[in-house]
Amino acid sequence: MASQNRSSRSSRGTVLLITLGFLVAALVVGGVLWAKNNITWIKEQEGGGAWSLTYEARSVRGEERATAVRYRHSPGRYDAKQRDERLGSTTLPWNTEVVVKTGAKARVEVTPAGNGIASCRILLDGVRVVAQGTSPGPGKPAVCDVITSSTPEKWPR
Repeated sequence: MASQNRSSRSSRGTVLLITLGFLVAALVVGGVLWAKNNITWIKEQEGGGAWSLTYEARSVRGEERATAVRYRHSPGRYDAKQRDERLGSTTLPWNTEVVVKTGAKARVEVTPAGNGIASCRILLDGVRVVAQGTSPGPGKPAVCDVITSSTPEKWPR
């Protein structure tokens, strides 16, 4: 009889351990799925939704210089306002990395020197081209602009 009691306790203990194991696994999987579905919401609540962009400017024809380069960016990842920068005479090619808030306008404008023609690009994470442009004529500015995706971590194709 004592042997049956031990066997019964042992099997109940095993069932309890297996049940607890499944419960822990279910909680972990549920937590991972919840985080995956809600990370965007969390980032929006933190106010840290911003994109890392690279602005580029090049000379297509003419002098390797721009008379002006203008660009827009957010001063910081958590700063809602945008700032417009203006550079005077600038050697081309030129580039800079900026942060632009989600749902905000990213813009770069390059005015070529003399009768030159310039081009510009905006790259997401320094790789993917999200905007590009070329001067419409000699001496005319090349303009690139795009409204950044309003959803953190999801830029439309």
